[in-house]
Amino acid sequence: MDKIFYRYIARSFWAPFAFGLAVFCLLLIFGSLFDNLNFFMKSGAGAGLFAQYILYQAPYFMVKMTPMATLLAVLSALGGMISRGEWKAGLAGGWKPFQMIKPLLVCSALTGAGQLLLQETVAPDFYLRSEYIFEGKLRARGDWRQVVKKDVSFSAGGEAFVTARRFDGQRRVMEGVILNIYKEGRLFLEVNARLASWREGVKRWIFSDGVLLKFSGDAAPSMERFALWDSGVSVPPGDMVLEKLVPDGVSSAEVLQRLRRLRLVGAPSTAERTLLWVKLAAPLANPVMALIGAAMVLLLRKNNSFLSFGLAVGVGFFFWAVIIMSQEAGKAELLPPLAAGLAPCLLFGLASVFGLKRARGF
Repeated sequence: MDKIFYRYIARSFWAPFAFGLAVFCLLLIFGSLFDNLNFFMKSGAGAGLFAQYILYQAPYFMVKMTPMATLLAVLSALGGMISRGEWKAGLAGGWKPFQMIKPLLVCSALTGAGQLLLQETVAPDFYLRSEYIFEGKLRARGDWRQVVKKDVSFSAGGEAFVTARRFDGQRRVMEGVILNIYKEGRLFLEVNARLASWREGVKRWIFSDGVLLKFSGDAAPSMERFALWDSGVSVPPGDMVLEKLVPDGVSSAEVLQRLRRLRLVGAPSTAERTLLWVKLAAPLANPVMALIGAAMVLLLRKNNSFLSFGLAVGVGFFFWAVIIMSQEAGKAELLPPLAAGLAPCLLFGLASVFGLKRARGF
């Protein structure tokens, strides 16, 4: 009997969830349409390219809208139970309020798992493809990922340090390069080169057209010119200077890899650590939205489709805004990365628990 009752409640979740996810995604698609259609038309791009752009953004829209669809589904399911008298019948039959809410929480956990799967697999790659269409093809920005940088400095391992006037990650070359190698805290070797190129075959940087200075104690350094010189620096280009971070274009695993590369070159990583916790906490928004929806229905004791849709949109976008503000606070080091990622879910979760207690949902 328990399983039948739970399945009945759970079935009432999925139809409004699918409807809400479709409608909310369409709202974002229409917003993107109005924002970018004029630019596509001015650039002379065909309808096919624009459709491809929208298609590539669809998984990103689904990831962002899943918590709002979960909220709408819970509002609709519980509201329907109350309006049809099923809630009172359940209470009269000995069911506790939280027992009737539990199947909806299980459904929300499943939507969170689906959101996590989409967020970590398809969505990042498709989002980068959409950005490439818009920035790379239409706006003709060859370096839209910002892999060409000026005045670069990084550690080459041990006591070796490299500075470059210009780094081109696409061509894998550095211009105006200086390599300083220290021994026991004292400068031992300095290499000034016009150019350095990454050689994939030997996995090292080869310096060209430069001067090598050797230091020995207090004596004057010896100087030697060279056309080509094997620097012995084996740090790959991808580990030295990172491309522009596109938060929605990377998975959690890629953020972890980026953090490793940042530690390797001794670069700050606050934004990346904050983004990692934001991504890990994102699926938790679904159970939190389910609890908020349950608290709203039990406090209002009303069922209205328009009211439910309005509440889902209003609360959902407010929750989204809080997530963005918390992430920005983490990037600005106003909050620790862990707190920046988990704070919105904790705050809204506590508010929902308070509401459920007021409504005697526990």
